[in-house]
Amino acid sequence: MKRLAVEAIIIPIADGVALKPCVGPEDRITEALEVMLKNDLKRIAVTRGKKVLGMIRLEDALKQVGLEGDLKSKGSRSVVIHGRRIMVDERGT
Repeated sequence: MKRLAVEAIIIPIADGVALKPCVGPEDRITEALEVMLKNDLKRIAVTRGKKVLGMIRLEDALKQVGLEGDLKSKGSRSVVIHGRRIMVDERGT
């Protein structure tokens, strides 16, 4: 299976995006998804060392791994991506 890395979906960083937590461009998209979901973030910075390369959006990451419809789901649910269970809870957003 092709390794889906964050670098495939980096876009320019927007105002208001915190630099922590962050992910690296070589990190798996699934790892970035896990960080975003655990921290209730819809965008996350992508950095290499102290240099900011851009950001990724939750919506783009879900789409890249084939879960684009999950943002529109109601209630909590669990998804498994590359053998890792991730809780997706979109209530109240």
